[in-house]
Amino acid sequence: MKKKKVISIGKLKAKADRAMQDFFRRIKTHCEMCGEQYQVAHHYIFKSQSNYLRYEEKNLIYICQKCHYKFHNNYTQTMVAKVIKIRGQEWADWIEDHRRLLKSDNRKELLEIIKKYEKV
Repeated sequence: MKKKKVISIGKLKAKADRAMQDFFRRIKTHCEMCGEQYQVAHHYIFKSQSNYLRYEEKNLIYICQKCHYKFHNNYTQTMVAKVIKIRGQEWADWIEDHRRLLKSDNRKELLEIIKKYEKV
């Protein structure tokens, strides 16, 4: 009798992250911030800061590499203000209301995320 190989939660999270990035690269074309070619689905609330928002599409900002660099290198306040201006205060309030919610890693949910974003 063969044992099933169990994929670690860490590898499932990486695969789910990659599936989401690849999915949005197929359907998005332009950076929300500057209009250049889209390249990255940036997490507005970083993955390390909210497991709850990690796979929430509302938390993703579709940007180019140049704008992604700005988010991570001393332009944060300017970029945050610009996102809120583009997305609106209602969106910013929703993000703020959900950023501190807790969520545990769940194998079944991760497999569903992978399936959802890989099928298109």
